Amino acid sequence: MELKWLDDYLALIETGSFSAAAEKRHVSQPAFSRRIQQLEEWLGVTLIDRSRKPLQFTPLATQHEAAFRSLVTHIYEFQATLRADAAHTPDMVLASQHSLAASRLPNFIEELRAILPEQRFRIRSQNRDDGVALMLRGQADILLTYESRQTGSTIPPQLATSCTLGEDALVLVASAKLCASEEFMQPQRPLPLLCFPPDSFFGQAVRAHALAELMHSRLVAVQYMSEFSLGLREMALIHQGAAWLPRSLIAHDLEQGTLRELDLVGSAVPLTIVAYFARRGDEVLQRLMAQFMSNRGSPATSLHSAST
Repeated sequence: MELKWLDDYLALIETGSFSAAAEKRHVSQPAFSRRIQQLEEWLGVTLIDRSRKPLQFTPLATQHEAAFRSLVTHIYEFQATLRADAAHTPDMVLASQHSLAASRLPNFIEELRAILPEQRFRIRSQNRDDGVALMLRGQADILLTYESRQTGSTIPPQLATSCTLGEDALVLVASAKLCASEEFMQPQRPLPLLCFPPDSFFGQAVRAHALAELMHSRLVAVQYMSEFSLGLREMALIHQGAAWLPRSLIAHDLEQGTLRELDLVGSAVPLTIVAYFARRGDEVLQRLMAQFMSNRGSPATSLHSAST
């Protein structure tokens, strides 16, 4: 079976005439008729009722017209996909901590694409522990994550090279409406708190660095708990309580004044943004890493120096 036979048949459906379809397909009418017959022979069915004039299709052909169209479409789509894949290097898997996927990842991807414009990336937004696990199992080429003074990475330096991208911080914020409330700001009243779970990365960082100080100065009442900083941000915006959130994630909210930092009742938790590049034998990945670090003027850092 040849694909051109199916294209001929669709042309015949559209024009309703052998002569018009042959003209559309740029072949003589006898040659066109032979190709339709060859398609019927290959299928083992009759598509055209040649005993009747004008041209009529058999009930079987009419019943399956949509399937013929779908088949041709899928063949050409498959051909296009194969050609696109052949023209590009394989996808690189880039795992990113959820909050960084929403704030830092777009600029990071832009920097990588400036080095390899044709490179395609498959993004996996993960909790930090899950992202680290992908890197350890060799299922991620690049990991974008936070480090803190209290929680070090479990990625051995022989598996991945790290590059510090910048600094950030978890800052305690609340909505402008809550901050304007006398009751909310009174030290003797419990502070409604939106928290990360104690065993999460952000939860551990807050508890190690800032929670004790806050609880020493204020009573707190946990209103809501979630691993997702975007979820806590939404709850803070609808006045449900105060939350520690990455400053980069809420930069626009702070600028617009919809969220405000509570400097007096909670310390900021310093964070470092780190990119890990897997140290495998992939030549393209290693070239990308080397050029990326060269562009930033920062040599590859060790695991220890990236997280302290």
